[in-house]
Amino acid sequence: MTLTDLLLRIRALFFRARVEQELEDEVEFHLAMSRRQHLAAGNSEEEAARLARLDFGRVGVIKEDRRGAQGIDAFESALQDIRFALRSFGRNPGFVFTVSGTIALGLGLNLALFTLFNAYVLRPLSIRDPYSLYSFTWSERTGSEHAFSWDEYQQLVKDKPAFSEVVAVQGLYTRVEGHAILGELVTGNYFQMLGIGTTLGRPLVPEDSDAPGREPFVVLSYQAWQSKFGGRPDIVGSRILIRGSPMEVVGVAPRDFQGLTESPRDFWAPLSMAHQLQDGPDLFGAGHPESLEIVGRLHAGQSVSGAEAVLLAWSQRMTANLRKERKPAGILLHSHATSIPLTSELLLVFSPLVAAFALVLILSCTNVASMMLARATARQREIGIRLSLGAVRARLIRQLLTESILLSIPAAIFGLIISRLTIVAVLWTVFATIPKDMLELVHDVAHPVDWRVIGFMIFAALISAFLFGLAPAIQATRVSVISSVHGELNSDLRPSRVRNGMVIAQITVCTLLLIASGALVRTTMAISAFDIGFHTDHVIAVETTENDRRRVIDALSSDPGVDRIAAASSVPLGGLVPTVMASSQNGPTISTAHNDVSPDYFEMLGIPLSRGRNFTALEATSEAPVAILSAGAAARFFPGLDPLGQTIRLGTTARVVRVIGIASDIVTCCIAYGKDAALVYRPATASKTGNVLLHVRGEVETERHRLDTRVRALAPGAINDIHSLDQYRAMGIYAFRAASMIGAAVGGLALLLTLSGIYGVVSYFVTQRTKEIGIRVALGATTFMITGLVLKQSLRLTAIGIVAGVVLGAGVARLLASQMVFMRDFDVTAFTVGVLLVLSTALAAGYIPSHRAAQIDPIQTLRYD
Repeated sequence: MTLTDLLLRIRALFFRARVEQELEDEVEFHLAMSRRQHLAAGNSEEEAARLARLDFGRVGVIKEDRRGAQGIDAFESALQDIRFALRSFGRNPGFVFTVSGTIALGLGLNLALFTLFNAYVLRPLSIRDPYSLYSFTWSERTGSEHAFSWDEYQQLVKDKPAFSEVVAVQGLYTRVEGHAILGELVTGNYFQMLGIGTTLGRPLVPEDSDAPGREPFVVLSYQAWQSKFGGRPDIVGSRILIRGSPMEVVGVAPRDFQGLTESPRDFWAPLSMAHQLQDGPDLFGAGHPESLEIVGRLHAGQSVSGAEAVLLAWSQRMTANLRKERKPAGILLHSHATSIPLTSELLLVFSPLVAAFALVLILSCTNVASMMLARATARQREIGIRLSLGAVRARLIRQLLTESILLSIPAAIFGLIISRLTIVAVLWTVFATIPKDMLELVHDVAHPVDWRVIGFMIFAALISAFLFGLAPAIQATRVSVISSVHGELNSDLRPSRVRNGMVIAQITVCTLLLIASGALVRTTMAISAFDIGFHTDHVIAVETTENDRRRVIDALSSDPGVDRIAAASSVPLGGLVPTVMASSQNGPTISTAHNDVSPDYFEMLGIPLSRGRNFTALEATSEAPVAILSAGAAARFFPGLDPLGQTIRLGTTARVVRVIGIASDIVTCCIAYGKDAALVYRPATASKTGNVLLHVRGEVETERHRLDTRVRALAPGAINDIHSLDQYRAMGIYAFRAASMIGAAVGGLALLLTLSGIYGVVSYFVTQRTKEIGIRVALGATTFMITGLVLKQSLRLTAIGIVAGVVLGAGVARLLASQMVFMRDFDVTAFTVGVLLVLSTALAAGYIPSHRAAQIDPIQTLRYD
């Protein structure tokens, strides 16, 4: 097709009246010329006109051929289908509303899920050229990822292999003015590399980190400025205390920038302040601690694979003098184009939720397909007449699909509204149910309706239209012309078989979803009731800064509301605990968790020592080479032997400790992982560990706030974190609670759609067999017999669907159980409740049509003939 042809077709499409008039004028011109020729040959006026028409041919056919040459026949046919469908819908608005509303439910849920997915995973960050930003590290031969030292970062800046710009980042979690905040220490070129300005003040600049501790500046996020500091207009130039160090606020970041990671950041400070703000070895000292994350911008035109090759060569040069296990095994480049990079691991985690929501959409489509099939059956005579008049079957299918697509348009609009309401409801539920201590760290990100969301909405709506429209369209056009014209149902149509198949599919999906959601609820109940091995009530964990630790401990020890104090390097239920490779003499080498604790630790948390003794105060002060093992560690280190008095070697050093006691197993890391397989306790004092445990007399949350306020007044910035162990436990369970709530909501909606589907098919069954039922009643059938006849239809379909759903549910439960410690392969309660819910729903859905069938008047029924 040439450009001229394309322009002519566009003109014919958008200027139809003018083109039609030109066509009329052209036809009239040719007829006039032909008449003149015949008049000149001596024919009369009337004869000349007749001969001209014979010469020219059939005017209508020629006009149609001309329109076909213009290439707009398909468009005109589509317009005819649309006009016909709209007239048909105008006669039955209730059908349009029901179909659109049903599809909108499934579309709305999936659109809400995609909107959130788009906000975190697909929508690029509001920074300069986000798709060229990558974090860089390498995996060591031990399997761990490498963290960079300051010297390594400087060498990378100097060499710039694969990167045109590089920044170093270090995370920092603390409390400011009683609020938990999450920030980053960054090199001075951070905002410059990202191309980020500020809403107020200025960003950090390279000069802010020329020398360690030189410029105590900080840039706040817009959200932190609003929520933590009340949106004060004079915030720029004021000073805030971060870990006891006064920091001047020089700017507020834009509203749409909250950092490069999935966890929004509250502030950014120069990395040169690391020594003042971070505990542990000095980043710029002789110890060369490895604690930095590297983010760089690839050179223009640099491919990821090419960058990996260049960085691997550079990494090998940098580690040439290190031990073999510290050498790079592979390069890791992670995109920072979005808050959460799109990876196969993410898709694997996200897939169960996608599958559940997609099944709800399929349920909606199945319901609507059943409605469309019933409507097509009612139009069988119309379709038969159109076929008898020469309509092509493909043309009728296209028209029926056009109706489906038109129905999907209001469904998409309603779905968009439902998606926005769903997101609001989800966020409200999250903020209402999340543990209080997590609430301050939860930030709502923008989730706009951008082109990706609109595109997904259109795509999902069209797919839905084909899902619920294609099968009824095909079935509706499989009619016998003679039978349909007489109003007889054609046996080839078999609408009952198709509808029954749809209902069985609905019941199968519903059973599957209910079993899965029931298993999640049961798993949450099991986690909530799990014996973690220690007491959490009235215990508060406080993380203090290294410089103020002694003063804080003295203040807390003398507080009248604190009746006991202990310490631990890792707070139970507080997250991942450090592990070390350890071995016993002539025994196995295993990976074991380790925790440095004070002697009061076991008594405060109620952890019993089954054998041996506790640490003494002298052992804790001197860090004596003794250890207490968990029961699991003792069984693994010394199978069949008495562990007391035995020794174990910790790590690759010559550090040997003697076992003096055996403690019961507990959960140190996370409830979801269960109790520790192996745990080694070492003696320590509160002044040597970062976490202090307090047993308080009063109500724990009241005491937590009071102690936080008191310590903040005594030593501002001395507390990095303060939570009750009850809150730690609630945080560990919350993810499962949230999954259970989502599962219950999806299962409930599936049950509602299944109820509608069963009701529809049983009602259709009653309508189709009205004559038969009337004859049965006339011959003496009782109400009970008629009701049983109808219910038998719904129960037969239900039984088939339940069996299929149970089989699929067993497979899904087994898959989930392989990934979750507390989920069973076959939870009898979850399966039983799921089956009973579906069965009771089927009975309820079938009762009303069956009761209506039992009331049929045989005299009125037999008049149909």
